[in-house]
Amino acid sequence: MTAASDSSGGPAGPADEPVRWQRALVTGASSGIGRAFARLLAARGTDLVITARDGHRLRALAGELRESGGGSAGVDVEVIVADLADRERLDVLVDRLEAEDSPIDLLVNNAGFGFSGDFITLDRDGETAVVDVNIVALHRLAHAAGTAMSARGRGGILNVSSIVGSGPAPRAATYAATKAFVTSFSEALHVELGPQGVTVSCLCPGLTRTEFQDRAGSDSSRTPDFLWQSAEDVAAAGLAGLDRGRAVVVPGAHNKILSAGIGLAPITLIDRVRRRFR
Repeated sequence: MTAASDSSGGPAGPADEPVRWQRALVTGASSGIGRAFARLLAARGTDLVITARDGHRLRALAGELRESGGGSAGVDVEVIVADLADRERLDVLVDRLEAEDSPIDLLVNNAGFGFSGDFITLDRDGETAVVDVNIVALHRLAHAAGTAMSARGRGGILNVSSIVGSGPAPRAATYAATKAFVTSFSEALHVELGPQGVTVSCLCPGLTRTEFQDRAGSDSSRTPDFLWQSAEDVAAAGLAGLDRGRAVVVPGAHNKILSAGIGLAPITLIDRVRRRFR
């Protein structure tokens, strides 16, 4: 079955049965949480459009998903190689979301990155690219998806934020600010688009074992193991929250506590704690 809407605007179906989305576009699908999303959706029998910058990894993943997808016929997988900081490539994805043929009924806005360090010591163009990918691309894709899905009366948008967005983060200032935008934006869309049959959820993970820390230039070797989650657990929590029509999903009890603490604690205390685990 395809995703439908109940009277409250969320996806219909028994509480213990995952929503079966017909076709999902997953950004940042070549690794980490994005790859986990793609695998979980394929296992549900959802056809996929996967995108990232790394074409080699995407094509390898597509081959895996076609073979392992749910159902005897497998799943259809489209590959679109795109750097979301490149407006021309981004607009290819906008056009795909707006296409009437093989329509997309789930957008997983997962792509994102950031850098660690004092703001003025970081590369200016790099910091601008963080804003372009984490905010501008997510914003444009959500607009395209929301417009197309609301016209059809059904659909889902799952935006990936972070518990870091619960408050300011010295030495990750730009990244944290972009994630604060994602969370606030998603909560507003949850209210606006719900009555039109489009469920919008925001996934706010904490520390997740992916390549993110290495790319950010962050040393997390002193961070306790109990604070970490796997990409698979985080992605599963995000899809489960979307199935239930939740506005914000924070996976893991420890992350719920951390998220609340970040929002309430003085910025000087947050900075001291962050330095302790660097």
